[in-house]
Amino acid sequence: MKLPGGVWREGCLHRDVVFRSVDGHLEMALAEAAGALHDIPSRVSEALQAALAEVGSQVPDWELVDALSVGDRQFLMSRLASHLGLESVWLSATCGYCHGQFDFPLDYGAIPVKPAGEGYPFAEVLLAMGQVQVRVPTGADQRAILSWPDEQRARVELARRCIVGESSALTDDDIACIETALEAVAPELSTHVAAPCPECGGDNLLEIDPYYCLGRVGNELFVEIHHLAAHYHWSESEILNLPRWRRKKYLSLIDRARGMAT
Repeated sequence: MKLPGGVWREGCLHRDVVFRSVDGHLEMALAEAAGALHDIPSRVSEALQAALAEVGSQVPDWELVDALSVGDRQFLMSRLASHLGLESVWLSATCGYCHGQFDFPLDYGAIPVKPAGEGYPFAEVLLAMGQVQVRVPTGADQRAILSWPDEQRARVELARRCIVGESSALTDDDIACIETALEAVAPELSTHVAAPCPECGGDNLLEIDPYYCLGRVGNELFVEIHHLAAHYHWSESEILNLPRWRRKKYLSLIDRARGMAT
């Protein structure tokens, strides 16, 4: 699989990524990432470090996944949902026309992605201080601006962080120029889908969560561990060592023995 953007390392862009095989240890790591950390950027970095086997032929650590562009991180989290078997899901929404509740299907593996533009991850922009080079925002940038008290201060800080090299005070026009230049080169996962209301036919543009799979693994995994441990008396480690398909097979056999399946 290739990133829509990529990792800039030693003057080259590396786009190849490989997910780890899905087993109990991966699912547990994702569950712990979702439960132990509060802010979404940190949870995403922890989840990607657990889920990725390679990024650009390099074993990913926290620093590497933290340095991925926001668009790449959203892309990877949407494809991770597919990797975990959560690609086809049903979501709920409120119609903006008749205000009725309805459900709509979403395939996380097919969400459109805008690839990176020419020059990625850098762009040249003319500011009041002169010509400068800027880079696309990363997961580290997202986490850094969380502490800023309001949206405008966070916007200024993010623009400042994206300037390569020294910078002076930024005007509102400077910030707008930086944002426009970065939007042109940054990869982007679509975060909205069109869904018709089945009652009134109204065509709704709905926001979707690119980080849907965060927190969707843990509860089911713990229940499965409980059932297998209670029935076979295996340890948690032994259960996590099982490939997912074998774990599911044993669970189906337990249900059959209890008369809950045929």
